[in-house]
Amino acid sequence: MTNTAEATENWTLDIGDEGIHLILSEQEVAASDILGDRLSGHSLTLAMLPASAPLPGQLVAEAKAIILEVQPDDEASMARLAGLRAGNPGLLIVAAVRNAEIPLVRALLKSGIDDVLALPLHAAELSAILEDLRGRIAATSVKDVKNGKLVSIIKSVGGVGATTIATQTASLHARSLKQGQGEVCLFDFDIQFGNAGTFLGISSPLTLADLLQGGSRIDGELLRSVTVQTATGLRVVTAPSEIMPMEAVNADQVFRVIELAQRNFDTIYLDLPGNWTNWSMSLVARSEAIFLVVELTIASLRQARRQIALLRNQDIDPARIHVVANRVEKKLFRAIGLEDAAAALDHPVNLSIANDFPLVSSALDQGVLIHELKARSRICKDMQDIVDCCLEAVPAQRQVEKG
Repeated sequence: MTNTAEATENWTLDIGDEGIHLILSEQEVAASDILGDRLSGHSLTLAMLPASAPLPGQLVAEAKAIILEVQPDDEASMARLAGLRAGNPGLLIVAAVRNAEIPLVRALLKSGIDDVLALPLHAAELSAILEDLRGRIAATSVKDVKNGKLVSIIKSVGGVGATTIATQTASLHARSLKQGQGEVCLFDFDIQFGNAGTFLGISSPLTLADLLQGGSRIDGELLRSVTVQTATGLRVVTAPSEIMPMEAVNADQVFRVIELAQRNFDTIYLDLPGNWTNWSMSLVARSEAIFLVVELTIASLRQARRQIALLRNQDIDPARIHVVANRVEKKLFRAIGLEDAAAALDHPVNLSIANDFPLVSSALDQGVLIHELKARSRICKDMQDIVDCCLEAVPAQRQVEKG
Protein backbone atom coordinates (compact mmCIF):
# COMPACT_ATOMS: atom_id res chain seq x y z
CA MET A 1 0.00 0.00 0.00
CA THR A 2 1.45 3.35 -1.03
CA ASN A 3 0.39 6.77 0.27
CA THR A 4 0.56 9.63 -2.24
CA ALA A 5 0.40 13.39 -1.97
CA GLU A 6 -1.92 13.80 -4.95
CA ALA A 7 -5.41 14.97 -4.03
CA THR A 8 -6.99 12.71 -6.63
CA GLU A 9 -5.52 9.51 -5.28
CA ASN A 10 -5.97 8.25 -1.73
CA TRP A 11 -3.90 5.10 -1.99
CA THR A 12 -2.98 2.19 -4.19
CA LEU A 13 -2.61 -1.49 -3.42
CA ASP A 14 -0.31 -3.29 -5.83
CA ILE A 15 -0.51 -7.09 -5.93
CA GLY A 16 0.85 -7.65 -9.42
CA ASP A 17 2.25 -6.09 -12.56
CA GLU A 18 0.10 -7.55 -15.33
CA GLY A 19 -1.27 -4.12 -16.18
CA ILE A 20 -4.79 -4.65 -14.75
CA HIS A 21 -6.05 -1.71 -12.67
CA LEU A 22 -9.13 -1.60 -10.44
CA ILE A 23 -10.30 1.93 -9.55
CA LEU A 24 -12.97 2.31 -6.86
CA SER A 25 -14.16 4.99 -4.48
CA GLU A 26 -13.63 4.64 -0.74
CA GLN A 27 -17.28 3.70 -0.25
CA GLU A 28 -17.16 0.88 -2.80
CA VAL A 29 -13.90 -0.51 -1.42
CA ALA A 30 -15.52 -0.63 2.04
CA ALA A 31 -18.65 -2.30 0.63
CA SER A 32 -16.69 -4.99 -1.24
CA ASP A 33 -15.18 -8.20 0.08
CA ILE A 34 -12.04 -8.11 -2.07
CA LEU A 35 -9.45 -7.24 0.58
CA GLY A 36 -7.54 -9.76 2.63
CA ASP A 37 -6.54 -12.96 0.88
CA ARG A 38 -9.67 -13.37 -1.22
CA LEU A 39 -7.77 -12.51 -4.41
CA SER A 40 -4.84 -14.81 -3.72
CA GLY A 41 -3.22 -15.85 -6.99
CA HIS A 42 -4.54 -12.85 -8.91
CA SER A 43 -2.61 -9.83 -10.12
CA LEU A 44 -3.96 -6.28 -10.22
CA THR A 45 -3.39 -2.79 -8.89
CA LEU A 46 -6.19 -1.31 -6.76
CA ALA A 47 -6.44 2.49 -6.63
CA MET A 48 -8.95 4.26 -4.40
CA LEU A 49 -10.29 7.37 -6.14
CA PRO A 50 -13.55 9.29 -6.01
CA ALA A 51 -15.90 8.20 -8.81
CA SER A 52 -15.55 11.54 -10.62
CA ALA A 53 -11.83 12.22 -9.97
CA PRO A 54 -9.47 12.53 -12.95
CA LEU A 55 -7.39 9.44 -13.65
CA PRO A 56 -3.60 9.76 -13.21
CA GLY A 57 -1.95 9.88 -16.62
CA GLN A 58 0.81 7.45 -15.67
CA LEU A 59 -1.73 4.90 -14.46
CA VAL A 60 -3.59 5.00 -17.78
CA ALA A 61 -0.34 4.86 -19.77
CA GLU A 62 0.80 1.71 -17.94
CA ALA A 63 -2.57 -0.05 -17.97
CA LYS A 64 -3.59 -2.86 -20.28
CA ALA A 65 -7.03 -3.13 -18.68
CA ILE A 66 -8.98 -0.88 -16.28
CA ILE A 67 -11.99 -1.82 -14.15
CA LEU A 68 -13.51 1.59 -13.44
CA GLU A 69 -16.29 2.59 -11.06
CA VAL A 70 -19.00 4.50 -12.91
CA GLN A 71 -21.88 6.45 -11.39
CA PRO A 72 -24.49 6.91 -14.17
CA ASP A 73 -26.17 9.88 -12.43
CA ASP A 74 -22.84 11.73 -12.06
CA GLU A 75 -22.02 13.73 -15.19
CA ALA A 76 -18.32 13.95 -14.29
CA SER A 77 -18.13 10.20 -13.72
CA MET A 78 -19.68 9.47 -17.10
CA ALA A 79 -17.42 12.02 -18.78
CA ARG A 80 -14.40 10.34 -17.20
CA LEU A 81 -15.45 7.01 -18.68
CA ALA A 82 -16.11 8.50 -22.12
CA GLY A 83 -12.74 10.27 -22.13
CA LEU A 84 -10.93 7.11 -21.13
CA ARG A 85 -12.57 5.18 -23.96
CA ALA A 86 -12.03 7.88 -26.58
CA GLY A 87 -8.36 8.45 -25.73
CA ASN A 88 -7.28 4.82 -25.41
CA PRO A 89 -8.72 2.69 -28.23
CA GLY A 90 -6.62 -0.37 -27.41
CA LEU A 91 -7.33 -0.37 -23.67
CA LEU A 92 -9.67 -2.98 -22.18
CA ILE A 93 -12.29 -1.22 -20.03
CA VAL A 94 -14.81 -2.76 -17.62
CA ALA A 95 -17.42 -0.47 -16.07
CA ALA A 96 -18.27 -1.24 -12.44
CA VAL A 97 -21.82 0.02 -11.78
CA ARG A 98 -24.41 -0.21 -9.00
CA ASN A 99 -27.93 -1.26 -9.92
CA ALA A 100 -27.14 -1.37 -13.62
CA GLU A 101 -30.36 -1.91 -15.53
CA ILE A 102 -30.40 -3.58 -18.94
CA PRO A 103 -30.77 -0.35 -20.98
CA LEU A 104 -27.71 1.13 -19.23
CA VAL A 105 -25.66 -2.03 -19.73
CA ARG A 106 -26.56 -2.05 -23.43
CA ALA A 107 -25.65 1.63 -23.76
CA LEU A 108 -22.28 1.07 -22.10
CA LEU A 109 -21.45 -1.93 -24.29
CA LYS A 110 -22.58 -0.05 -27.39
CA SER A 111 -20.25 2.83 -26.47
CA GLY A 112 -17.26 0.49 -26.68
CA ILE A 113 -16.95 -0.67 -23.08
CA ASP A 114 -15.72 -4.27 -23.00
CA ASP A 115 -17.78 -5.50 -20.05
CA VAL A 116 -19.94 -4.40 -17.10
CA LEU A 117 -19.46 -5.54 -13.51
CA ALA A 118 -22.03 -5.17 -10.74
CA LEU A 119 -21.31 -3.26 -7.53
CA PRO A 120 -20.84 -3.89 -4.65
CA LEU A 121 -17.89 -5.91 -5.80
CA HIS A 122 -17.55 -9.55 -4.77
CA ALA A 123 -14.28 -11.44 -4.95
CA ALA A 124 -15.72 -14.36 -6.91
CA GLU A 125 -17.13 -12.10 -9.62
CA LEU A 126 -13.92 -10.05 -9.76
CA SER A 127 -11.86 -13.23 -10.09
CA ALA A 128 -13.89 -14.30 -13.11
CA ILE A 129 -13.43 -10.88 -14.75
CA LEU A 130 -9.67 -10.96 -14.05
CA GLU A 131 -9.36 -14.37 -15.68
CA ASP A 132 -11.20 -13.08 -18.76
CA LEU A 133 -9.06 -9.94 -18.96
CA ARG A 134 -5.84 -11.92 -18.63
CA GLY A 135 -6.93 -14.13 -21.51
CA ARG A 136 -7.70 -11.10 -23.69
CA ILE A 137 -4.41 -9.43 -22.80
CA ALA A 138 -2.47 -12.61 -23.61
CA ALA A 139 -4.22 -12.96 -26.97
CA THR A 140 -3.44 -9.33 -27.83
CA SER A 141 0.17 -9.69 -26.69
CA VAL A 142 0.75 -12.74 -28.89
CA LYS A 143 -0.69 -10.86 -31.86
CA ASP A 144 1.36 -7.71 -31.29
CA VAL A 145 4.64 -9.14 -30.02
CA LYS A 146 7.63 -8.75 -32.28
CA ASN A 147 9.12 -12.02 -33.51
CA GLY A 148 12.53 -11.17 -34.94
CA LYS A 149 14.05 -13.27 -37.70
CA LEU A 150 17.08 -15.42 -36.88
CA VAL A 151 19.97 -15.65 -39.34
CA SER A 152 22.81 -18.05 -38.50
CA ILE A 153 26.36 -17.75 -39.86
CA ILE A 154 28.30 -21.02 -39.57
CA LYS A 155 31.67 -22.11 -40.96
CA SER A 156 33.00 -25.24 -42.59
CA VAL A 157 36.37 -24.87 -40.85
CA GLY A 158 38.07 -22.14 -38.88
CA GLY A 159 39.57 -19.20 -40.74
CA VAL A 160 37.19 -19.17 -43.72
CA GLY A 161 36.05 -15.60 -42.97
CA ALA A 162 32.66 -16.27 -41.40
CA THR A 163 32.97 -13.43 -38.88
CA THR A 164 33.98 -10.99 -41.60
CA ILE A 165 30.91 -11.94 -43.60
CA ALA A 166 28.68 -11.77 -40.49
CA THR A 167 29.82 -8.28 -39.49
CA GLN A 168 29.82 -6.86 -43.02
CA THR A 169 26.44 -8.24 -44.09
CA ALA A 170 24.71 -7.39 -40.80
CA SER A 171 26.07 -3.84 -41.10
CA LEU A 172 24.89 -3.53 -44.71
CA HIS A 173 21.49 -4.86 -43.66
CA ALA A 174 21.22 -2.28 -40.86
CA ARG A 175 22.41 0.52 -43.15
CA SER A 176 19.76 -0.34 -45.76
CA LEU A 177 16.89 0.09 -43.29
CA LYS A 178 15.34 3.52 -43.18
CA GLN A 179 14.42 5.01 -39.82
CA GLY A 180 11.45 3.21 -38.31
CA GLN A 181 11.75 0.15 -40.60
CA GLY A 182 13.30 -2.03 -37.92
CA GLU A 183 16.49 -2.86 -36.09
CA VAL A 184 19.22 -5.40 -36.75
CA CYS A 185 21.32 -6.98 -34.00
CA LEU A 186 24.43 -9.16 -34.27
CA PHE A 187 25.31 -11.63 -31.51
CA ASP A 188 28.87 -12.94 -31.35
CA PHE A 189 28.26 -16.40 -29.92
CA ASP A 190 31.84 -17.54 -30.51
CA ILE A 191 32.41 -17.46 -26.76
CA GLN A 192 36.04 -18.55 -27.00
CA PHE A 193 37.44 -16.79 -30.07
CA GLY A 194 34.85 -14.17 -31.02
CA ASN A 195 36.18 -11.15 -32.91
CA ALA A 196 33.08 -9.37 -34.20
CA GLY A 197 33.68 -6.35 -31.97
CA THR A 198 37.30 -6.08 -33.08
CA PHE A 199 36.33 -6.28 -36.75
CA LEU A 200 33.82 -3.46 -36.23
CA GLY A 201 36.19 -1.33 -34.15
CA ILE A 202 33.99 -1.39 -31.05
CA SER A 203 34.33 -2.52 -27.45
CA SER A 204 32.03 -2.66 -24.47
CA PRO A 205 32.39 -3.31 -20.74
CA LEU A 206 29.23 -5.40 -21.02
CA THR A 207 29.29 -8.51 -23.20
CA LEU A 208 27.37 -11.67 -24.03
CA ALA A 209 28.64 -13.07 -20.73
CA ASP A 210 26.51 -10.57 -18.80
CA LEU A 211 23.41 -11.89 -20.55
CA LEU A 212 24.38 -15.54 -20.13
CA GLN A 213 24.97 -14.98 -16.41
CA GLY A 214 21.93 -12.78 -15.85
CA GLY A 215 19.47 -15.59 -15.26
CA SER A 216 15.82 -14.59 -15.16
CA ARG A 217 16.81 -10.98 -14.39
CA ILE A 218 17.48 -10.14 -18.02
CA ASP A 219 14.97 -7.87 -19.73
CA GLY A 220 14.79 -5.55 -22.70
CA GLU A 221 16.52 -2.73 -20.84
CA LEU A 222 19.49 -4.90 -19.87
CA LEU A 223 19.70 -6.33 -23.38
CA ARG A 224 19.93 -2.88 -24.94
CA SER A 225 22.48 -1.75 -22.36
CA VAL A 226 24.72 -4.66 -23.40
CA THR A 227 24.48 -3.87 -27.12
CA VAL A 228 26.79 -1.37 -28.82
CA GLN A 229 25.28 0.60 -31.69
CA THR A 230 27.51 1.25 -34.69
CA ALA A 231 27.33 4.13 -37.17
CA THR A 232 25.21 1.99 -39.52
CA GLY A 233 22.57 1.46 -36.83
CA LEU A 234 23.62 -2.14 -36.21
CA ARG A 235 23.47 -3.23 -32.58
CA VAL A 236 26.17 -5.66 -31.52
CA VAL A 237 26.48 -7.99 -28.55
CA THR A 238 30.19 -8.73 -28.33
CA ALA A 239 31.74 -12.03 -27.29
CA PRO A 240 32.85 -12.49 -23.67
CA SER A 241 36.11 -10.71 -22.86
CA GLU A 242 37.46 -13.90 -21.29
CA ILE A 243 37.32 -17.39 -22.75
CA MET A 244 34.34 -19.38 -21.50
CA PRO A 245 34.22 -23.18 -21.49
CA MET A 246 31.63 -24.39 -23.98
CA GLU A 247 30.08 -26.64 -21.34
CA ALA A 248 29.63 -23.66 -18.99
CA VAL A 249 26.91 -22.18 -21.21
CA ASN A 250 23.39 -22.91 -19.99
CA ALA A 251 21.22 -23.78 -22.99
CA ASP A 252 18.03 -22.53 -21.37
CA GLN A 253 19.67 -19.17 -20.74
CA VAL A 254 20.81 -18.96 -24.38
CA PHE A 255 17.24 -19.52 -25.52
CA ARG A 256 15.96 -16.98 -22.99
CA VAL A 257 18.39 -14.39 -24.37
CA ILE A 258 17.49 -15.08 -27.99
CA GLU A 259 13.75 -15.05 -27.35
CA LEU A 260 14.19 -11.69 -25.65
CA ALA A 261 16.20 -10.46 -28.64
CA GLN A 262 13.45 -11.58 -31.00
CA ARG A 263 10.97 -9.45 -29.06
CA ASN A 264 13.27 -6.41 -29.32
CA PHE A 265 14.85 -6.61 -32.79
CA ASP A 266 13.56 -7.35 -36.26
CA THR A 267 16.54 -9.38 -37.53
CA ILE A 268 19.14 -11.14 -35.39
CA TYR A 269 22.40 -12.36 -36.93
CA LEU A 270 24.16 -15.13 -34.99
CA ASP A 271 27.91 -15.59 -35.48
CA LEU A 272 28.25 -19.12 -34.13
CA PRO A 273 31.29 -21.07 -32.90
CA GLY A 274 32.98 -23.71 -35.02
CA ASN A 275 32.32 -26.48 -32.51
CA TRP A 276 28.78 -27.84 -32.40
CA THR A 277 26.88 -27.87 -29.11
CA ASN A 278 23.27 -28.68 -28.33
CA TRP A 279 22.47 -24.99 -27.94
CA SER A 280 24.21 -23.89 -31.15
CA MET A 281 22.43 -26.61 -33.13
CA SER A 282 19.12 -25.53 -31.61
CA LEU A 283 19.78 -21.92 -32.63
CA VAL A 284 20.50 -23.00 -36.20
CA ALA A 285 17.36 -25.12 -36.26
CA ARG A 286 15.34 -22.06 -35.18
CA SER A 287 16.89 -19.86 -37.87
CA GLU A 288 14.98 -18.92 -41.00
CA ALA A 289 18.22 -18.50 -42.98
CA ILE A 290 21.50 -20.38 -42.49
CA PHE A 291 24.69 -19.26 -44.26
CA LEU A 292 27.47 -21.86 -44.39
CA VAL A 293 30.79 -20.22 -45.28
CA VAL A 294 33.32 -22.31 -47.21
CA GLU A 295 36.48 -21.90 -49.23
CA LEU A 296 37.12 -23.66 -52.51
CA THR A 297 39.58 -26.11 -50.98
CA ILE A 298 39.29 -29.82 -50.52
CA ALA A 299 39.56 -29.58 -46.73
CA SER A 300 36.87 -26.90 -46.44
CA LEU A 301 34.46 -28.61 -48.82
CA ARG A 302 34.90 -31.98 -47.13
CA GLN A 303 33.93 -30.49 -43.76
CA ALA A 304 31.11 -28.49 -45.35
CA ARG A 305 29.61 -31.67 -46.77
CA ARG A 306 29.62 -33.16 -43.28
CA GLN A 307 28.00 -30.01 -41.88
CA ILE A 308 25.21 -30.13 -44.46
CA ALA A 309 24.63 -33.82 -43.74
CA LEU A 310 24.38 -33.02 -40.03
CA LEU A 311 21.85 -30.27 -40.66
CA ARG A 312 19.76 -32.48 -42.91
CA ASN A 313 19.79 -35.21 -40.26
CA GLN A 314 18.26 -32.65 -37.90
CA ASP A 315 15.34 -32.27 -40.36
CA ILE A 316 16.42 -28.76 -41.33
CA ASP A 317 15.01 -27.86 -44.72
CA PRO A 318 17.92 -27.73 -47.22
CA ALA A 319 16.27 -24.68 -48.81
CA ARG A 320 17.19 -22.71 -45.67
CA ILE A 321 20.89 -23.60 -46.07
CA HIS A 322 22.82 -21.17 -48.28
CA VAL A 323 26.44 -22.01 -49.05
CA VAL A 324 28.71 -18.97 -49.39
CA ALA A 325 32.01 -19.56 -51.19
CA ASN A 326 34.48 -17.02 -49.79
CA ARG A 327 37.69 -15.65 -51.36
CA VAL A 328 36.82 -16.77 -54.85
CA GLU A 329 39.48 -15.98 -57.44
CA LYS A 330 38.08 -14.64 -60.69
CA LYS A 331 40.34 -16.78 -62.82
CA LEU A 332 39.48 -18.65 -65.98
CA PHE A 333 41.26 -21.81 -64.87
CA ARG A 334 40.62 -22.49 -61.19
CA ALA A 335 41.54 -25.74 -59.54
CA ILE A 336 38.02 -25.91 -58.03
CA GLY A 337 35.08 -23.91 -59.41
CA LEU A 338 31.64 -23.17 -58.01
CA GLU A 339 30.12 -25.96 -60.10
CA ASP A 340 32.69 -28.39 -58.74
CA ALA A 341 31.93 -27.25 -55.20
CA ALA A 342 28.18 -27.75 -55.69
CA ALA A 343 28.80 -31.27 -57.01
CA ALA A 344 31.12 -32.10 -54.10
CA LEU A 345 28.60 -30.82 -51.56
CA ASP A 346 25.51 -32.18 -53.31
CA HIS A 347 24.09 -28.75 -52.56
CA PRO A 348 23.78 -25.52 -54.58
CA VAL A 349 26.46 -22.84 -54.24
CA ASN A 350 24.70 -19.69 -55.32
CA LEU A 351 26.61 -17.12 -53.28
CA SER A 352 30.26 -16.19 -53.52
CA ILE A 353 32.58 -13.47 -52.23
CA ALA A 354 35.37 -12.18 -54.44
CA ASN A 355 38.94 -12.43 -53.18
CA ASP A 356 40.35 -8.97 -52.43
CA PHE A 357 42.84 -9.55 -49.66
CA PRO A 358 44.30 -6.00 -49.53
CA LEU A 359 40.86 -4.35 -49.23
CA VAL A 360 39.54 -6.77 -46.61
CA SER A 361 42.73 -6.64 -44.54
CA SER A 362 42.75 -2.86 -44.59
CA ALA A 363 39.12 -2.71 -43.39
CA LEU A 364 39.68 -5.25 -40.61
CA ASP A 365 42.89 -3.61 -39.43
CA GLN A 366 41.14 -0.24 -39.16
CA GLY A 367 37.96 -1.67 -37.66
CA VAL A 368 35.83 -0.13 -40.41
CA LEU A 369 33.44 -1.47 -43.00
CA ILE A 370 34.61 -2.43 -46.46
CA HIS A 371 31.77 -0.24 -47.71
CA GLU A 372 33.44 2.80 -46.12
CA LEU A 373 36.71 2.17 -47.95
CA LYS A 374 35.35 1.16 -51.33
CA ALA A 375 31.58 1.16 -51.63
CA ARG A 376 31.60 0.11 -55.28
CA SER A 377 33.87 -2.87 -54.77
CA ARG A 378 32.96 -6.33 -56.00
CA ILE A 379 33.03 -7.57 -52.41
CA CYS A 380 30.35 -5.07 -51.32
CA LYS A 381 28.11 -6.26 -54.15
CA ASP A 382 28.67 -9.87 -53.13
CA MET A 383 27.89 -9.05 -49.48
CA GLN A 384 24.71 -7.28 -50.54
CA ASP A 385 23.68 -10.45 -52.39
CA ILE A 386 23.77 -12.24 -49.03
CA VAL A 387 21.59 -9.56 -47.43
CA ASP A 388 19.14 -9.81 -50.33
CA CYS A 389 19.08 -13.59 -49.99
CA CYS A 390 18.31 -13.24 -46.31
CA LEU A 391 15.50 -10.76 -46.92
CA GLU A 392 13.96 -12.95 -49.60
CA ALA A 393 14.40 -16.30 -47.87
CA VAL A 394 12.96 -15.45 -44.46
CA PRO A 395 9.40 -14.49 -45.49
CA ALA A 396 9.26 -17.50 -47.82
CA GLN A 397 10.24 -19.84 -45.02
CA ARG A 398 7.70 -18.34 -42.62
CA GLN A 399 5.02 -18.69 -45.25
CA VAL A 400 5.88 -22.37 -45.58
CA GLU A 401 5.58 -22.80 -41.82
CA LYS A 402 2.19 -21.05 -41.81
CA GLY A 403 0.97 -23.30 -44.59
